[in-house]
Amino acid sequence: MYCMDHSEILSILMPERTKQIALAWSILRQSHLSEDAYQDMLAKVLAKDGNFEGPQHLRDWSWKVLRNRCYELIRRRKYQVTLLDESILNLVDAELECRDTSDVVLRADALNDCLEGLSEKARETIKMRYFEGLRGKQVAEKLGRKPEAVYKALQRIYVTLAECIERKLAALEKGASIS
Repeated sequence: MYCMDHSEILSILMPERTKQIALAWSILRQSHLSEDAYQDMLAKVLAKDGNFEGPQHLRDWSWKVLRNRCYELIRRRKYQVTLLDESILNLVDAELECRDTSDVVLRADALNDCLEGLSEKARETIKMRYFEGLRGKQVAEKLGRKPEAVYKALQRIYVTLAECIERKLAALEKGASIS
């Protein structure tokens, strides 16, 4: 057994943060609950007094704890969320673990900048769809629009955001600032 202090545990898990919160969001479909589940996982990991077989064991255990915490939140709050089969979750875990995350922070910063550049109406549409977890038809109802119009607007927003992010990342490669 390998004993790790809190700073070593955090240095191993922090690079996994974005991927783990993405997994939590894919299960819970709510940003604040995903953050809560992630924080709960960290608390449980830190409470284990650093007794792990090594860094990989710590990573693997943290993913399982996070997933179980998400399921617990669903059961406790009786959310109407469809759980994915264990084999699908294992595929998602494997895919997320093998992704290169070296530019995630830069992409997230670029996305935030690009979101600020959207019109108020576009930001509100994105907020309802992704931060409030509403489906396209629900967004349409709230906005008093037809679902087809909302789907087309979302598609235009996606394209605009993707192009904006790529421009900002290309500018960074050339040495410019992201703003």
